[in-house]
Amino acid sequence: MKNNIFPSNSELEKAILESLKLLEGTGTTSQINEKVIEILNLSEEIVLMEDENGIDTKLNYRLRWSRTNLKQHKKIRNIKRGVWTLEE
Repeated sequence: MKNNIFPSNSELEKAILESLKLLEGTGTTSQINEKVIEILNLSEEIVLMEDENGIDTKLNYRLRWSRTNLKQHKKIRNIKRGVWTLEE
């Protein structure tokens, strides 16, 4: 059964790290996002939910912030635009 509860920031961050491990340490933003959806078993309703500004989805917005937080804590880094890798 698909998860209909929006994940917390810590759940998103853990799923991002797990997705990068599954992608052998490096992945594009879209590859990571797809893996996060898979790992957390998110419903289509959660995946397509608009953010408060109506510009993008809430999930994409929160995943961007989660990647930023992980980058600030030196757990991942952005090796080029749209490509992320686990820190050694």
